[in-house]
Amino acid sequence: MTQNERVHGSDTTIQGNVVSRRDVLGAAAAGAVAFTAPGVVGSAAAGIPTPWLHRDGNLIKDPSGNTVILRGVNVPDPKRMDTKAFRPDADETIQRVTNDSDDWYARVVRLPVQPVDIGDHSPGGIPPVPGFTKRQLERYVSEHLRPAVDVCAEQGVYCIVDYHRHRGQDDSHAYTSQGIHDELTMFWETVAPEFAADSHVLFEVYNEPIHPFQGHYDPNVDVDPTDDEAIETWNTWKDAAQPWVDTIRANAPQNVILIGSPRWSQWTYQAPRNEFDGDNLAYTGHVYAHPSLRPLSTYFGEPSQHVPVFMTEFGWGPYGAEWLKGTAEVEGEEFKAFFENYDVHWQVWCFDSKWSPAMLDHDWSVNSYGTFWQDVLAQRRGSDLPATGATGFE
Repeated sequence: MTQNERVHGSDTTIQGNVVSRRDVLGAAAAGAVAFTAPGVVGSAAAGIPTPWLHRDGNLIKDPSGNTVILRGVNVPDPKRMDTKAFRPDADETIQRVTNDSDDWYARVVRLPVQPVDIGDHSPGGIPPVPGFTKRQLERYVSEHLRPAVDVCAEQGVYCIVDYHRHRGQDDSHAYTSQGIHDELTMFWETVAPEFAADSHVLFEVYNEPIHPFQGHYDPNVDVDPTDDEAIETWNTWKDAAQPWVDTIRANAPQNVILIGSPRWSQWTYQAPRNEFDGDNLAYTGHVYAHPSLRPLSTYFGEPSQHVPVFMTEFGWGPYGAEWLKGTAEVEGEEFKAFFENYDVHWQVWCFDSKWSPAMLDHDWSVNSYGTFWQDVLAQRRGSDLPATGATGFE
């Protein structure tokens, strides 16, 4: 993104005695009346095999050496879904978007784990640093994240567990700050071992580390991510983030690790020039309708020819800032062509009615943006999958 930031989840937090979606469903089972979102289905899904994946050059492969490309969607923070009676909970949402019988073929679901939700802060605000305690994190994992990850396993799809900070431009929120380092270290020391035995789980180190980057503090400095001098920003980022990558790997020897970059994970181009140390590493890119990040083939396609690239956020909306506003005829076809030409994994934003750009309308029906990507997922439902017969669970 540009410095005009998207606000994830501006709906209001319910404080105190939270009425969760699971509570509502439990009451329904006892004879009460519960809201059921249109189109929400049971757990019937053909799914795909989800064996351990590994990196081979710029590709991700299964144990048999087949190239795998993971295509799917983002959903909201699992706790946000579970604690809002007016939206389907995480179980329902994941089941719906992975249900083959309902013509949904997401093969991977990205789970944004937000400090604002872990720490019970007001939605739409910027959580302090640290944003949560270890006890809050452990409870979040037990009550919300582990169940969501397990539903992905039951549905036969991969999932990306994403540490989802993306806002805050003062020095305390810099990815080089001690507070952010301590928060990330605690997060991954807790989360990585929890899912180290789950072959269908990938870890995303840091959703969108914003600053420092060249030009952040001086508007007269304009360094493009493709410029030679942009390597300075990348090197600063690598120095800060390598310990977090090492923490994950020390606690989870096999899971693929996805690594973002400064300025809202837009510095992907520099990844091949100075890779992080470690095995089974891939790199993320985030792009919406940004004119400054076109052509996609340059900013994200070229690095994908050298390292695995996951576009873990992308899309467009019918209105909003310049970096977000777009159409299916222009941005949609542009993204489609890009994904056809490059071995880039993708997770479109966002399978929800509130987090923009949203794939659902407020009555939970699929809107035209959602239908566009539903059709693409259906067209590619049998492409680049792991070998049949391997589950990856021992």
